[in-house]
Amino acid sequence: MTDKRLFVPLASAPFAWFASGRKTWELRKHGRQYTERNLRLGRRVELRRGYNDAAHAIWGTLKEVKRAGGIEAFFQQVPFALVIPEAATEAQAVEQAKRILKIEDGERCELIGFRVEVDAS
Repeated sequence: MTDKRLFVPLASAPFAWFASGRKTWELRKHGRQYTERNLRLGRRVELRRGYNDAAHAIWGTLKEVKRAGGIEAFFQQVPFALVIPEAATEAQAVEQAKRILKIEDGERCELIGFRVEVDAS
């Protein structure tokens, strides 16, 4: 049986970072569709700007998955610039990731990240 594609809605900035090739990792809260069960290597991924903008989709393949008990722990495994390329420092990347993921200061949160190899144009 072939897996259906993993649909990943993105805000405009992260979508543009993937499109430019500067972003290769997506970071999400662990749970729902973002679990090891669904993030299988080789699975096709559709990165889309928002939910409804099918005209703006980037296709790729899931190549790597990492899990961590917080943003700082994740950035020990994956360089922050591959997740938040506009951040000048890791501290800036942590703050921006907290805002994007809606994580409060001091909140313990299991995270999962996955590397997408974007299809050649």
